[in-house]
Formats: sequence, structure tokens, C-alpha cells
Amino acid sequence: MKLPDTLDSEINEEETREKLIDPEIAKWWLKPYVKEEVNIIKSDFKRKSYVIADGVYKSGEKYIDYLLLDEDLSPLAIIEAKRYAKHPEEGRIQARTYAKDIENEMGIIIPIFLTNGKEWKFIDFDGQERKVGGLFSQKDLSRRRKLHTERRDLIKYGVNTGIVDRKKSVTIVEILNKHFSEGCQRALVHMATGTGKTRVAMAICDSLLECNYIRNALFIADRSVLVTQAKTKGFEKHFEDTTVDLRDGFTKTASLYVTTVQTLMGKKGSRMYTRFSPGFFDLIIFDEAHRSYYDKNNVLMDYFDGLMIGLTATPRSNESKSTYDLFDCNDGAPTAEYSYNDAVKDGILVPYVAKIIETKILTEGISGRDLSDDLKDKIRKQEENPEELELEGAEFDQIFMDDKTNELIIHEFMRLCYKSDEGLPCKTIFFCASIDHAVHMKKVFDKVYPRLSKYVQVITSDIYRYEDEVRRFEHESEPRIALSVGVLDTGIDIPEICNLVFVKPVFSPVRFWQMIGRGTRNQKSCTHLEWLPNRTKENFLILDFVIGGHSNVEFHKDFKATTGDIIKINPIALIFSNRVGLLGKSLDKEQNEIISRRIIEMIDDLDYDAPHVQRKKIMIDKIKKNPFSLSTYINDLHTEIAPLVAFSCGGDPKVVAFILKVEELYSYILENNFEGIGELKEYVIEVATNILQKDSLHEVRDNKTKIVSMMQDKFWEGLTFSKVDLLVKELAPLVKYYEPEKGRKLQIDAPDEIRGVRDFEFEIHDGAEIKPGSDVTDFLESNPIAKKISLGEGVTSEELMKLEKQLTEIRSDITIENIQKKSGVDYLEFLRKLLGVSFEISPAKVMRNQFRKEVFGDGYRTTQQQNVLEIAESVFIQKKSLVIGDFGQMPISQERPLEVFKPEELQDIVEKCSKIKMY
Repeated sequence: MKLPDTLDSEINEEETREKLIDPEIAKWWLKPYVKEEVNIIKSDFKRKSYVIADGVYKSGEKYIDYLLLDEDLSPLAIIEAKRYAKHPEEGRIQARTYAKDIENEMGIIIPIFLTNGKEWKFIDFDGQERKVGGLFSQKDLSRRRKLHTERRDLIKYGVNTGIVDRKKSVTIVEILNKHFSEGCQRALVHMATGTGKTRVAMAICDSLLECNYIRNALFIADRSVLVTQAKTKGFEKHFEDTTVDLRDGFTKTASLYVTTVQTLMGKKGSRMYTRFSPGFFDLIIFDEAHRSYYDKNNVLMDYFDGLMIGLTATPRSNESKSTYDLFDCNDGAPTAEYSYNDAVKDGILVPYVAKIIETKILTEGISGRDLSDDLKDKIRKQEENPEELELEGAEFDQIFMDDKTNELIIHEFMRLCYKSDEGLPCKTIFFCASIDHAVHMKKVFDKVYPRLSKYVQVITSDIYRYEDEVRRFEHESEPRIALSVGVLDTGIDIPEICNLVFVKPVFSPVRFWQMIGRGTRNQKSCTHLEWLPNRTKENFLILDFVIGGHSNVEFHKDFKATTGDIIKINPIALIFSNRVGLLGKSLDKEQNEIISRRIIEMIDDLDYDAPHVQRKKIMIDKIKKNPFSLSTYINDLHTEIAPLVAFSCGGDPKVVAFILKVEELYSYILENNFEGIGELKEYVIEVATNILQKDSLHEVRDNKTKIVSMMQDKFWEGLTFSKVDLLVKELAPLVKYYEPEKGRKLQIDAPDEIRGVRDFEFEIHDGAEIKPGSDVTDFLESNPIAKKISLGEGVTSEELMKLEKQLTEIRSDITIENIQKKSGVDYLEFLRKLLGVSFEISPAKVMRNQFRKEVFGDGYRTTQQQNVLEIAESVFIQKKSLVIGDFGQMPISQERPLEVFKPEELQDIVEKCSKIKMY
């Protein structure tokens, strides 16, 4: 229910129609095909004779707000409009009545649009209701009607075995046929890399096309190589219709399309997707594109209507709840699945064997005082004090480079790697930490194994015509070893790859499984058996170098996605929210004007071409008419405008981060927090000093006097809002030139040694679940801690650990780690099942809500602190506990918690977590 003090209540239906609904109709419809206020009693729909209201409304007569006509002027759809503050669904019953009246007269189904101008609902030809991105064009609605009329039975059609012939692939297409025949709109397909996702996508596309479920289909990915593959090895190979690549330019002349997410999203002022009506595509296939960096807010999925299929290679246990929600998989499982485990069992893919390797430097780091005098002198020449130098293993390639470590990695690789008959390493990808690291590895390779020089090549995106080297790597014997960063992670298909070497931590499960997929192809897929070990491929080898205690193989074997994603708040939206929050404080006239002006600037900078912004245009205009009375609109700014700002993705990230940090000064001024002001003064001076070093740039030279003045004590004495605003106006734009000192990497070639090599083999599971025995059930029924869980009272981490210990005395395998790793369910969910209880809220959500309440609280947090807490929250939900040592371990340690929190603050976080109740 809307609050009475919001702008919503000021916008009447006439204004809603004039400023929001009519412009939306005008985008897609010519006036002769749109009739307003049609008298349903007096009109003759069969004869196409429509009586329009004359302004006099008589009792008993019924009027359609908008009647949309086909090209032959017959009724095609109706729109029921409500004022801005009302929910569109309030018009459902009367709209259904009007539609039924027409249907009874004409014998055709009339779809319905319900709208209040900012939200659109569509009741389709099957009577299914869903939210859509806006009104469909006449052509799209007409096509949808024709498809519905001519629809055939998907189940009877079956599967085109000319496209897919593997038993599992056929089964997946059959599952999807049944799924869509039951009226479902979305599906998520998990298939391990190498099992034929693209072929399955083409087969289901074939079924839907042949059975007239769809006519226009789009394949979308966020990597060009995947789009090209879908075009050449997908649509063009299996369909006669012309395939249009939207990367080459906008067109609506075809029925089969491919493109990248970034092409559709475009830039502010030129969003390609808005040139299509929301109903243009009948089917959209997302190849991992639903999680694209270029569409973090899933704008495309919200805008377009139609059947949607998500393709992913991410294992079920690693997939996030938000992905399942996006594709309406409410049971936490994909619609259809062919896991890596099953593909290995079927012989379609090969398993990996891994060597997890620890070296002294990569694990423990470097202590300057322990180095030789020669190395200490070399460190001093790099302007560092070796006696104070302490480097962690995780800082390899970030803070320091050690070519002795690189040499050790190469020697260990040559000792362990799979080799072909002539003694050369089999096709190998080194996943290097950075481009600089790849270059270092090449130099060391050339030094220690000069005869292999021509077989070892750097393949990175910064090299001119690097694609030529990729092609040679794929088709020729040399190179055998590719030193890569990003380029070979995904999108290449070289079945002969037998060695993967990880010299970087990989935290994303999506990226990890894409990288693993480079080696999973089986021997039947290989053309060059002479490149294989003993001319066979039964498995492939992973050499996983542990960096800062992080093993990629172990991390992703144990990794289980929580039931919700870590929520990353857009920093631009955070700046906006912070500014709006200041309006609620006691500001004087000048302070209010400064903050209000900045808020209006952000509103002016919204993407007004985007549909979600256009639908708030009335509210935005009313707010902008009263720029210095924004405090009366705080609720609207937070609830209606802030989400629009969250879609902003422009601006240099360094500039945005600087503004976010510097504007903390506003609150410090109001609170007389001189300590906080002092800390930020040091920060500003450090940034300004760094920028002044770039005086070769005219922009820095021209502003040198201003920059220097902002560093002086006089500027900071009696700090005011106007001075802070000056920092934002004058200094912030120059922060794009700021380069942190840590960009200078120390070269420390300290001797390294192998500390341990652990064997790790991919385990093929039979899928058996852990079954509770009667002894376990009996114990839980009488246990007081378990009773608290069953009653929903909740237990603390300490109590849960005690219960876990008691259960393992009955059955040793019932540990938190074991249950969550092997069965893929939350430990508390597992206990709920044994106890025979269920709750509407998941254990993870219980813990997340409590964590947000107790740990986040209402206090202000910097962006860095928020990042630490978000990851700590994820660890807490996964482990069911949080101890002080967790802040020194991956993944929390990557955010450097000791640099953004005091030790006592971290201890306070741990203590708060220990009191959280979970069930």
C-alpha cells in the first residue's frame, strides 16, 4: 500500500495516460489502430464498427480504455489503465469482462494489458498473467496470435535427432518440450562444458519453431567468441533461415538472431534493445549471459517477454538462488541437467586428476629480515626497508614477483606434466596471474628450457593478432604451452589439451568450471592423437599451485552457493542514497542547497531513453520543479528514484570511490567528528599529492593551484559543506589520474622450495543421499538443542557445534562439512528434514536477516567495510560460525579486513555472530 505522503497520490489517471501510457502506445502503434474509450455495449466488433465515448457516460454502459486493432481493423488486444498510484491488477476483473464480451461475440481470444504507466502486466492468449517490459507492437501481437492459433503438440513432435543424437541430450530436449508444453515460460539447463549445450539449444529451438511456439529467436552471450560459435555451429548449421548478427547493426528483417549482451545494452542514448518491442523475440537463449557484467540488473530479462532458456556449465551446488529464481526454478534445481559427474560416468567427458602443490613462498610469503644480504640490498635499491618487509603468499604478482618461484613452478610442471611420445609436454594452458606474470613465465621458460622456447607462447589480449596464435595452438603442434590470462578461459575447443596449470586463485565458480572445461573433452573428440600421452586420453592433469592457502580444486569442490547472492550495492546508488539521507538531518539553507543541487544533478544524469526511467518521468518532473524542497520527497527519492540510479554504470570507478569516501565529511561536519575529518584530510592529501606528480598532463597543470590549496591546513580549518563540495567539483574529476603506489611491483627473487604435493582425483558419485538411521532420529527427538530448531526458536553457533559433535558420535559422517559437500543441502535444512519440520524461510535467509540486523546494524559503513562484511556473511552462512581466524583466511582476507577494521571491531563482529540464532 502506498503511503499518502508520496508523489504517487498526486498523479491522476488523466496525467498517467497522457504522460506515460500514450507515449508508450505511440512508440509501437499508429493512431488509426488505437481506439480510446470504446463503448463495448454499442460497438459491433464483428463489423469492426466502434463507438467512441462522447464524454457523456450513461449508467450500465462499459468502456474499454484502449482497444488495439490488427491491420484489418479487427480487435487484437485491450489495455486497461489505472492511475499511477494504483496497482495494475485492480483493473483485471473489468478487463477480463470486456475481453470475454468480445470473445463471445467474435469467437477469438483477446489478450489484455494492465498498466498504471510504470508497470505493465500481460494476460496472454492462454490466460497466463505475467509482468512485461511494456506494450507489444502490432506486428508482434499479431504474430503471437497466429502462433497460438497454429500451435502443434511439442510432445508428439519429439526431438530432431539430426541435431542431437546423444541419449542424454535427447532426454534434455524431451524434458524441455514437456516443460514448455505445460505453459512454463522459463527454463534453466545445466550442462557441463563439452556435453553439447549449443546443440541442445538448437534442438529445442527446432522443436519450438516446428510446433509454432516461436518465430523470432535470439541467442545471446557476453563473449563474442560464444556468439560466433552459436551462429556458425548453431543456427547456420541447422536452419535454412538467414541468421542475423546484431553486432553488425540493428535490423528486424530476420527470424534468427545472435548478439552479445553489450551490443543490445549499448550506451546511454543508444540502447539497441529499446528499438525492439518487448514482444519481438518469442525465444531468448542466454548462454551464461544472465549473469553478465554488462547487464548486472537483468534489464534484458525484465524488458523482453517470451520463452527464455538459460544455459550454464556451473554445477548445481555452485549456482546461486538468484539464478534459479530468474528462471522460475523454485525447487533449487535446474529444469534439466547433465552434470560433469554424469558425463564422466557416461564416457562423454574425461575426469581430472590433480596435484595440489605448495611452495614455501606462495604459501608463507617472504619475510625481509630472513633474506640474504644480497637480496636485502636489491630490496633497498627498490626503496624498501627489508627489515620491515613482510609479504604474504597471496600478494604474489600483486605486490611482489619472484622469478625463483616461477622457475620452481616450471621445473615442477616439467616433472609432473603429461607428455606426448616425443617427450614434449602435451597441449597445456598456464592460467597466469596477470599479463606481466605471463611475460615473466615466458622469460624463465626460455632461460631454463631454451629448447622449448618455440613451444611456449604468451597468448594475451594485449598482443596484436593474438588470435593467430590461438589458431596455431588449436591446429598445429606448436605451441604446446600457452601462457594465458583470460583469453583461453572459455570459448575455445581444443580437445587435445591434457594439462591445466593454475598459478592464480579463482574464486568464481562460473569461471573455474569454464577453465576446467578446457581439458574435459574425450579421446573421440581428438584429431591429433600424437599430441596425447601414449596416444590416449583417459583423463587430464591439473597442477594447482596453492597461493596464500587457497587451492582452487579444493575450494570449488567444497564450495556451495548460499541461497542468496552477496548483494553488491552500486557505488553510484550509494552516493545518491547517502545524499538523500543527509536531507533528513538538520541542514542550514546553504547545506541544503549544496546537497539538493548534487541530487538533482544525479537525477538529470539518468538514462531517459531507458523504459524504466521513462515510466517515472512524471514523478521526476515534479521533484525537479522543487529542487530546494527535496526534504519533502525523501521517501520517493529512496523508494522510486534510487533504484533508477542503481542502473547507472558510468563514471570512472576511482572517481566514484573518491566521491563516496570524501562525502563522509558531510556527516562528520554535522557530528563535529574531528577525528574522522582528520583521517579523511590525510587521505585527500595523499590522493592530491599523487595527482600532482602527473603535472605533464595539462589538466593537472591547469588546476595545480587549486589542488595545492586543498592540501593546506587553512582549507581544512572550519571545514564547511561548500569546501567539501569543492573537493567533489574540482579534485574528484582528476582522481582518474591517481595511481596507487602499490602499482610498483617489487622484484624479489628469493629461493623457493616445494613444501608438499597432494594427489586429488575427481570422485564419481553415484548420487546416493545420506539416509538417517533410526538411532539418529531417536536421538534428535529427545535432544533439547534439536528441539529449539524444530520449534523455530533457533540455536547459536556453539549449540549447533555441540549438536554436530553429538551426532558424529552416532554416525561419523554427519558433519556440517560432509552433509553440505556430499548432499548439497544446507546442514540446518538437513536437520529440519530429519526432525520432520519445515519453515517458509530458509536457514540461509534466517542467518542473513540476523546478520544484517546484528552486524550491519544501522551504523554507517564505508564501501571497503561493507565488502568485508558481505563476504564474512557468506562465510558465516556456509560454516554456521565465524571465528577471528576467518578474517585471515580466504575469501575474507582478500578484502584486507585488518586495514578497514580495528582488531577490537573484528572481535565485536565475531561476538555478535556467536549470539545469532539459526534454525
